[in-house]
Order: sequence, then C-alpha cells, then structure tokens
Amino acid sequence: MAEPAQPADPPQEPVDPLKSAGKPTDPAGSESPPPPSPANLRHALGSALSTTDITVRRLDTLLSTAAGQESVLAAINYSSHALHYLLASAAVAALRTRLRLILFRLARRKATAPEVPSQPASSSPSKPPLLALSSLISETRYTLRLFGLLPLWTWGSATLRSPPADPVIRNIVLLQVLMNVLYQTLENVAYLASKGILPKRILDRWGGIGKWYLWSTRAWLGHVVLEFVRLARESAITKRKEQEQKKQISTEEGDDKETTTVVELTEEEREARRLEIRRWRKKLVNNICWAPLCVHWSLEQGAGVPDSLTGFISFLAGAWGLYDSWNATATSA
Repeated sequence: MAEPAQPADPPQEPVDPLKSAGKPTDPAGSESPPPPSPANLRHALGSALSTTDITVRRLDTLLSTAAGQESVLAAINYSSHALHYLLASAAVAALRTRLRLILFRLARRKATAPEVPSQPASSSPSKPPLLALSSLISETRYTLRLFGLLPLWTWGSATLRSPPADPVIRNIVLLQVLMNVLYQTLENVAYLASKGILPKRILDRWGGIGKWYLWSTRAWLGHVVLEFVRLARESAITKRKEQEQKKQISTEEGDDKETTTVVELTEEEREARRLEIRRWRKKLVNNICWAPLCVHWSLEQGAGVPDSLTGFISFLAGAWGLYDSWNATATSA
C-alpha cells in the first residue's frame, strides 16, 4: 500500500521591505545585538571603579611597609632591566624590523622601492628608557638603604634577647647579622662618597669606591653562604623531630619485640607544618638565585654571568616573596 503523500510546505510569507528596512544585519543574515542599556553601562562602570579601588588600596597597603616598598621597587628595578635585554635580543630585534618594514610598506604613498626608514643619528647617545628606569629605581633603593643599619640593629638585638634554641643556628644568625652590618656599612660609605658627601680621598687609601662596593658584595656573599648552612641545619632538625613525633618505639619488658605507635597530627599541626615547609623552600629559592650573582659581583672580572641575565635572575629571587606580600594585602582591602 502506498504511503500517503506528504503535505506541501506552507507558503513563505513575503518579506516586507519596509519592515526590514533599518534593521542592521551581519553578513550571516542575523540581527546585530542591541546596544547596552544605560543600566548595564552604569553597572560595568561601577564594577570597574570598585575593582580599581580595591587594587589601589592593596597597593597602598603593600607600599606602607619598608619590606613591601623594597619588594615593589626591586621588582620594577629588575624587571625593567630584564625587559630591556629581552627587547634588545636578536630575535625580538628582527621581529621589530620586520614589523617596521610592513608598516612602512602600508603607509607609503608613492610607488617607490621600499626601504626601511633609518633612525636619525644622535649627537649624544642617551641611555635606553628601560635601563634608565632601572638605574633610577636602583639609586632610589641605595638611598633608602642608608637607613638599613636600623633594622639590622633590631634584628641583632632580638636575636640576643630571644636566641634560637639550637646553638648552631644561634651562632649562624649572629654571624649573619655581623655580615649584613659589614655589607651595609661598606655600601653606605661608598654610596655617600660617590655622591660627594664623604671625601673620596679617604676611600682611595683602601682601593677606592669600587673596592668598597666589591667588599660590600663579598660580605653579602658571606650572608648567603651562611644562609645555606642555616637552612641545612633547620632541615636536619625538622627531620629529627618528625621521626620522634611519628614513631614512639617502646620495648616490652622481658621481650625483645618492639611495637610502633603512629602519632596522628591534628589539622592545625599539619597546616603549620605545610607553612613551615613553604617558608623554608621560599628562602632556599631566594638563596639559590642570589648565590651565583653574589659570586659574580664579588669578583673583579666577574664569574661569567651575562648582564642580560642578572636582572632576570634577581627578579626571580624576590618574585615568590612579592607574590606572598601581595596576597597578604587581600585581607586588608
């Protein structure tokens, strides 16, 4: 038996050109989205202003402390230095030249042979902007560190009044205080002499300003070496404590068999342990980054670290600390 015939499609309604006139359509034939309403614009503007207000207040909180201010200035100092050498690298320079050539071809009006516009020769070469910014921030940090002996005094005083329980760590910390005082004193004298505040002839008797900066960095290197020793000692002490806490071995009377009791840590103890491990790793990363730079700057001829990497490595040394300092401002925003 034959299937019933399918009903014919209903006739299409003719399109009224007067109704469709004035309705913008995209190439696909669909209507463009309506413009945002004033209420939506006000909401978006208010949200943007609120986000900006929170960010500015967090930045102000970060800059209100000496440590936060140093972290931000150091990040600008080292990132601008690293960015300069990144943009001056061969690959990026070739990309910039290619882009300039493309823009020049698009912009030229006459049908002449294409040529790359040459930069006018400068009579007095100036420092590149990013290096100039890095130098400015670096000098600002030198100036602020003129007061660096004050927190070092506080650090030493607190160590003497409440010394670490472990005698090895206590002696290491006292040596670190001494190394930092020597470092900061030598740097301050050299910096003031370079600005003409202190007579240079006094420093010239002991090798000049360059030698004072060199020995200042060597004192900093001493602090870095001692920090490796302190971190190793802290790790050894922590491992010994964990073994004592997790296993309590008791020997039964008259029997050589040993029984082991596993001590479960509370949630607070596990969180404290996690934060302690994170703090230890952060200090280790910071020290690993500074160690090769301190060795390089402590030698008159350097240790082979290229200038193009010093800013990047220095930025890595403080990136973790800056990240934590920024996150800490979220509670006060």
